[in-house]
Amino acid sequence: MYTSGVNSAVLPPLLRWDPTHLVVDLDRVEAVLARRLERIEQVESVRLAAAGDAVAVFATVLWKGMRLRASAQIAEIRLRQRHLGFRLRRIRGLGVRLPRAAVVAILDALEDELLTVFRRAGIVVVDLGRWLPPEVDVTIATVQAFGRELHVWLGRGHVEQVPLPAARALPPGEV
Repeated sequence: MYTSGVNSAVLPPLLRWDPTHLVVDLDRVEAVLARRLERIEQVESVRLAAAGDAVAVFATVLWKGMRLRASAQIAEIRLRQRHLGFRLRRIRGLGVRLPRAAVVAILDALEDELLTVFRRAGIVVVDLGRWLPPEVDVTIATVQAFGRELHVWLGRGHVEQVPLPAARALPPGEV
């Protein structure tokens, strides 16, 4: 079972931004991953490290009855049409290169409708439609790591007219 070891009460915000870019706190991302992975018995721990324009993922997983230390690099991070995509590179376990199929099997075990994996290309796409309304179109121009933060510079985008929320119905009155 997955355990985080990170006290979420002392963490900075998950995201902060200014007009040109977002800053993603990797400690908070690890805490979110801990909650999402609690029910997945095959994943024991996940740690993140950022360097340059990529994020390295280090995990301890159970695969075919063995405890395996694995790592992969998330690179070419892009956002288009409310879908966050990235390429998996440098997949390793036990100090050797692992077949992409091993990571795909772990991602498939998540049974998460938000994830789509393009196996041959090593591309993972996360559907952010649950959080970004269809009227919002934003792209990522580039990504750069600084310490435990990932800085995401935004590219071109726009917001269409956002529909107003439906009017609330009044509760029935007593007669």
